[in-house]
Amino acid sequence: MEQSTLQRLNDLGDQLEALLEPINVAHYTAPLNRVDEKQQFFASHTAEKVYNPQFTYRVPPSNWSFLLSQFLLELQPDKNAWEQLVYQDIMLSLDMMRAVATRDPVLTTEVTVKRYSEPSDELVQLAYKSLASLPLHSEPRTIASEDMAAQMREALTKTGLPDWHVDIIDAMNANMSIRSVDKQIKVNSSSLFTTGELKRLLVHEIGTHVFRAVNGDLQPLRLLRFGLYNYMLTEEGLASYHEAQYGLQTSEDKRRYALRVIAAHLSLKYSFYDVFSEVVQYTTPDEAFDIVTRSKRGFTDTSVPGCHVKDKVYFEGFLQVSDYLERYPDDYSLLMCGKVSLSMLPLLKDLQESGCLAQPKYLPSSLVT
Repeated sequence: MEQSTLQRLNDLGDQLEALLEPINVAHYTAPLNRVDEKQQFFASHTAEKVYNPQFTYRVPPSNWSFLLSQFLLELQPDKNAWEQLVYQDIMLSLDMMRAVATRDPVLTTEVTVKRYSEPSDELVQLAYKSLASLPLHSEPRTIASEDMAAQMREALTKTGLPDWHVDIIDAMNANMSIRSVDKQIKVNSSSLFTTGELKRLLVHEIGTHVFRAVNGDLQPLRLLRFGLYNYMLTEEGLASYHEAQYGLQTSEDKRRYALRVIAAHLSLKYSFYDVFSEVVQYTTPDEAFDIVTRSKRGFTDTSVPGCHVKDKVYFEGFLQVSDYLERYPDDYSLLMCGKVSLSMLPLLKDLQESGCLAQPKYLPSSLVT
């Protein structure tokens, strides 16, 4: 890669980071009234009455997409493959921001299907097959969010990443998530964790999501610190792969990932209540509610068909990453060089050949004792 191209891409990356910092889409897709609606849903379900949660959300700023739209005009997607990826990613991000602002279930479905693809019939069949082969077992959840956050902070300190911080957050879709642009790990204040999850989430969240962001930031091409277009399947697939590789993935975890595929598939055509009625046959009511809430994230009226299909990437990504690394194990270090996808490997190999790719400094093996 020519030095002038590298400099331009890094300048664009710095601009993009400044623009993305105040934009947190997940902040506006987590239901504020989740607890109340969960109680109402279970009361109705116990009484054998149909009820679909009516979720409320934070309202995003009216002009939150303006600066990102202006930045889009500066891009020259035909100039090189990396700039094309930035352009494609921003286009989809703007579409997602419109969906969040309008709460349009059709738009939410269209945008997320465009970004993550619709669950294929083969994938759904594999998910059901996985459920049939896995025992139903659950470990008691006794570890509070404060204790989990403390474990994460300790791991970051020992790893030498004191600039990353851990915050306990109200109203989240996930039990835990990463926001790389803020160097932040977020822990759901209402979540309880199992003993096994202490080790599993260290590898999943820090060993994969944090380390890939940090390794990307250390690259000559600092765009690798971002999750660019089409990276999420590999991102979550690699996190699940690490769980399995280090013996930290339980049958409960595997069942959850499979059920997320099934929930995404069914939510495209059915209401919250109908999807829950299927999913709850394979797990606990609390788990089923969480899974279906994630598949309807961003929806106000969950009786309507449609889905935020992202959650199918955990199961599908695991299959893809595992299959690829079984055939090409030497490419593992490339996948840890930044927040990259399997489809970016040819571009990464080009960078490597031109001396513009450093070996990853942080690997999850350092977290496993």
